[in-house]
Amino acid sequence: MGKSFNLPKHVAIILDGNRRWAKERGMPSWQGHARGAERAEEISKHAIDLGIKYVSLWGGSYSNLTKRGAGEIRFLDGEYGRWAKRALEDKYIEENGVCIRFIGEWPSLLSKETRDAIMAVEKKTKKYSKHHLTYLIGYNGDREMLAAINSIVKNKVSRATEKIIKSHLWTKDLPPVDLLIRTGEDLKVQHMSAGFMMWDIKDAILYFSPKMWPAFTRADFSRII
Repeated sequence: MGKSFNLPKHVAIILDGNRRWAKERGMPSWQGHARGAERAEEISKHAIDLGIKYVSLWGGSYSNLTKRGAGEIRFLDGEYGRWAKRALEDKYIEENGVCIRFIGEWPSLLSKETRDAIMAVEKKTKKYSKHHLTYLIGYNGDREMLAAINSIVKNKVSRATEKIIKSHLWTKDLPPVDLLIRTGEDLKVQHMSAGFMMWDIKDAILYFSPKMWPAFTRADFSRII
């Protein structure tokens, strides 16, 4: 894909279908999450290689980390920590100037070991600006919007504007989403989840892929782009 290609500036992906992918193959759900984590690393790097500046991945909702079984939540916690530790040693991140951030309520939901690893990655990569890789963990868009409204009220803002609303969102440092991809959408009527980035996707192109996230490939991503 040539450099002259009109790439979207910001691509967001809802990674759906890990558990269904595992169930279809008679596997425990954790194996779906493990394969999904590998796919997230692969696709995010592929997007960066294509030249996309902002890539945002919904790696786990607030509901995932509060309503799933204890064993599954522990596995997800460990998977986030393992990824963060790999990223700390990954030369690709440094060579490509990738700033990594985590957005959501993860600080109150994950173990100390995982939180420490995540914060170490953010600290190490905050100086980079060529590419921006954002993971939304413990994130629900409706909870983000409620938090923004409560913050505006707390600050006694007399009149809300688009700029003010954006400045109170957890995603305040991210540009609008140009393209949103949702995987694992095998229903005839597509739908969104928990108001995902509802302010930032208002003008985005929406693409629904029937492929479960663990089966989603670099070729699939390139074709959509």
